[in-house]
Amino acid sequence: MQLNSCKSTAQSNLQESDDVGMELILNENYSGFEQEEYFLIKNEKELSAFYGKINRTRKPGLTPPKINFDSEMILVWCGDSSATNYANFKVSEKDKFIELHKLKSNTFEEESKLVVSPFSMYKLPLSTKSLKIKK
Repeated sequence: MQLNSCKSTAQSNLQESDDVGMELILNENYSGFEQEEYFLIKNEKELSAFYGKINRTRKPGLTPPKINFDSEMILVWCGDSSATNYANFKVSEKDKFIELHKLKSNTFEEESKLVVSPFSMYKLPLSTKSLKIKK
């Protein structure tokens, strides 16, 4: 009973705030995408398709993370070929959509030579809302 009570309190705190709990899963240097793209992955089939694309040039390939798609989804950001660093985001949940705000990041000259077309994966609570990108 005490556990249910704690869980209930935590949920009400999340509902009062518009911030979404986002956890970084992976940052990698090469996605294979030439243009900046964003994906919400909500099932195992979409995750396998994404990993099929990013693993085309990797031997051995990256292993997909274990995700419980009944309660979680994945947000993927793929930078374009001119991206020089990983992106930093702030995610907020609005009434009808999830808002993704791309924050400015500091880039160092040495880093820009190493990162080709980076991508980042984040784990989010499952939602039926659409994604809106604010730059």
